[in-house]
Amino acid sequence: MRRRPPGAGIAPRHLAGWLFADLFLVLFLVVLGMVASDGTGAAGAKKSPKPSASPSSSASPSPSRTAKGPTGLDPRRHTFAVSLSSGATGRAAGRGNLNAADRKKIIAALDKEIRASGDGRRIGMVITFGVAPQSMLGAATDLAEDVNATLKSRRPQAFCGGNVGTRPFWSGGSADRVEIELYYINACEGQG
Repeated sequence: MRRRPPGAGIAPRHLAGWLFADLFLVLFLVVLGMVASDGTGAAGAKKSPKPSASPSSSASPSPSRTAKGPTGLDPRRHTFAVSLSSGATGRAAGRGNLNAADRKKIIAALDKEIRASGDGRRIGMVITFGVAPQSMLGAATDLAEDVNATLKSRRPQAFCGGNVGTRPFWSGGSADRVEIELYYINACEGQG
């Protein structure tokens, strides 16, 4: 009678790690395939449109809801600057202290940028830089915060809901100026 050597017929334990890694790789590829197929389960499959509930709901839908292509935040930034009246940076130190003329300039610049680059989309994120010397750093970030509040309160329809991210920052330079970066959202769900 032949005796088997110890461990013969049993997989060595050091292969267990490789087996786990291979299974993980297979799962990863399956998930990638599902994502690439846009969640339908099969690459290239298209979802059929749902029928209209009523004739009145067949009015032209908002472009932000029917956008074809990628969804989510568009990574391209759209930057514009607004020169404000003398002393605007200092007046904004208490927040909410921009004068009416400066608010008008900011809204006019926003409207112009949306017409030029919006393509019917809504704003998903705003980054505003209050421009001022370093000695006015706090006042410049207050200015940026006030500009963000002005944009959201005066043009709420331009934003994708109330949960749009805004961030105030400081940028060095001469005072009384803001630089605004807009990021559009490709499909604003739940907005009409």
